[in-house]
Amino acid sequence: MMALVQTAEAFLGVVDQALRDHGLSRAGRQALAVIDGAGEPLSPTAIADRLIVTTASVTSLLDTLERKGLLMRRPDPDDRRRLHVVLTDAGREAVEDFLPQVVALQTAALSGLAEAERQTLLDLLRRIEAGVAAVDARAVVAAAPRRGTPRRG
Repeated sequence: MMALVQTAEAFLGVVDQALRDHGLSRAGRQALAVIDGAGEPLSPTAIADRLIVTTASVTSLLDTLERKGLLMRRPDPDDRRRLHVVLTDAGREAVEDFLPQVVALQTAALSGLAEAERQTLLDLLRRIEAGVAAVDARAVVAAAPRRGTPRRG
């Protein structure tokens, strides 16, 4: 699992460096891509859920992106207490600029794998994700032996 995380961090570091000229943080690019990919306005809570961050974190991020003119928050027409987030034209243009570059970087990073290997990797990642979702973390942690505890028997 650590190798998986380290590989992902290495790739994201390359993406961050390559896309520095866009003037967006990693979280900013991810938020814009999530909103664009939804195909409909999203609530700040839905964005936080999809980015796997707290609503407080996403509020600050949305504030920054709104100041840059990349998105707008509008009242939900069905419930004025709620907000919907939508991309502005500038936000859509930003996504159109950086998303193909991210795809090109992904393609380059995976170029050492044959198509069958890429499919196998995706299958393995789906299986790992399912395994992680099925873990009873409290039970596993409670049953884990302490380091340095002598084995009996």
